[in-house]
Amino acid sequence: MEKQYHINLEKYTLQKFKNNLKSRDMIPSRVSLKDELDERFKILESSGIRNLKELIEKLKTKPKIELFAKETGLSIEYLTLLKREAKSYLPNPIRLDKFSGIPTKYVQRLDAEGIKNSRHLFNTAQDKNQRESLAQKTEIPIEVMDELLCLSDLVRVYGVGPIFARMIYDVGVKTVKDFIENTAEEFIKIYEEKEQKKADFGVGEIQFSLQLAKELDIGIEI
Repeated sequence: MEKQYHINLEKYTLQKFKNNLKSRDMIPSRVSLKDELDERFKILESSGIRNLKELIEKLKTKPKIELFAKETGLSIEYLTLLKREAKSYLPNPIRLDKFSGIPTKYVQRLDAEGIKNSRHLFNTAQDKNQRESLAQKTEIPIEVMDELLCLSDLVRVYGVGPIFARMIYDVGVKTVKDFIENTAEEFIKIYEEKEQKKADFGVGEIQFSLQLAKELDIGIEI
């Protein structure tokens, strides 16, 4: 069974989303999402919204947000901010040339096959047989293909970009499955030892990444 690149929005309930907002340290531009949280989410629930998929769909366009604001009394500003937060649970795919340590010629060969980013590669090569076939077709060594797939798997995690993915891959955290077996404190230690400086993110931020990572499909074959 093919694994999804992002979390399953239908299974991510509105209640779970609310609890995350309540417990997290928000960036200044989004801290207002915590205001009147229970009251606002009661309105969302009474409007028939049960999960993140339905919330994002309800707020998909500006006209939809304006209509929903009229129907519920929630402000356009609040709903716009809520939409941004909900969509941030779906990290943008990373271009393959953003991963350090991968020879350009191999990235170009994948590009010629229409595989331009982490989602393309994850969807195309998550199965071992698929990956071996793609490696043969593009004349990319299988160990390089495996490495690139692992990096593409890691950046599925909220807050993990190509630099951090490379960093943790190099110390043995190679997949989402490996990622969720570590603690937030361990990741901060990895970062600080590699960068020789204090991490500019806290335990709470990594814990949230771990929490969302546990919602991802696991199971690429390496």
